[in-house]
Amino acid sequence: MSEQGRPVVVGADGGGTDSAAVRWAARLAERLHRELVVVHASEPEALAARAAGAGAPDVTALLEAEEERADLIRQQTEELGAATGVEVRLDVHRSSPVRALLEHEATACAIVVGTGRKGVLEEFVLGTTSIGVAAHATCPVVVINPEVDVDSLDRGVVGVAVDGSEDSRAAARVALDYAGATGASVLALTTWYLEVVDGYVVTEPDSPEWRQLEAERAAVLESALAGPMRTHPDVPVELSVRRGPVLSTLLEASADVDLMVMGSRGMGSFRGRLLGSVSQRMMRAAGVPVMVVTRPRDRH
Repeated sequence: MSEQGRPVVVGADGGGTDSAAVRWAARLAERLHRELVVVHASEPEALAARAAGAGAPDVTALLEAEEERADLIRQQTEELGAATGVEVRLDVHRSSPVRALLEHEATACAIVVGTGRKGVLEEFVLGTTSIGVAAHATCPVVVINPEVDVDSLDRGVVGVAVDGSEDSRAAARVALDYAGATGASVLALTTWYLEVVDGYVVTEPDSPEWRQLEAERAAVLESALAGPMRTHPDVPVELSVRRGPVLSTLLEASADVDLMVMGSRGMGSFRGRLLGSVSQRMMRAAGVPVMVVTRPRDRH
């Protein structure tokens, strides 16, 4: 994310559910002094075929609506550039939105996507874009729900979830890079919940077993953050060990940050999955943007 000159890339479907993502991406491009690339991609023929199979009365109208949507995005892109002073470029594709966005993964500092709230027919083409991009991109991917009020994100804090996995270590490095570039501080947290020591579930606060688990989790945080903190000595970092279910603990913590950074796997995910279950659920439920990071050795 700290590499010079790489643009911010954002997906736009023109349906209104991506407006928060576009505004956040434009603000990031402005703060980083980068170009903003707005990607609009659709497969109107596939959508029309699906609609025809579902008994839609007017396939031609669907195709015409897509052309109107593309024209609207062109107009909005021009207005966005004029309003922000950011250099904005529109990239229109007649292909899968996931494929079109992933074409930018090697050159983007980040790809920003909305989750969308779509019906069955639109879901066929666009509904899985956020998951598809986050699961496969080799650059950081920021996923933003349409309900997120991006204009109120002014806490100046970046959260990062760490569990000791390689993906979460990569997330820690990216979080410090982002904080260093934007003037934010970092809240690095790890969680534990139903842990067993000597055959017993640890539930008693301040017991030796409880203190042991807290110390072990603190050591995981310190190990993951040591390198990034040396690279960014001026970034304030708070290390926090919290007990509770992973998802609810991260959602609670996200209320105090402007961005939550996490690895694409780890945090209780099944080994080998392209995108962890916690990451997916955070993408859907968080009230702040969620940045998903994959460790560099996964790049292809």
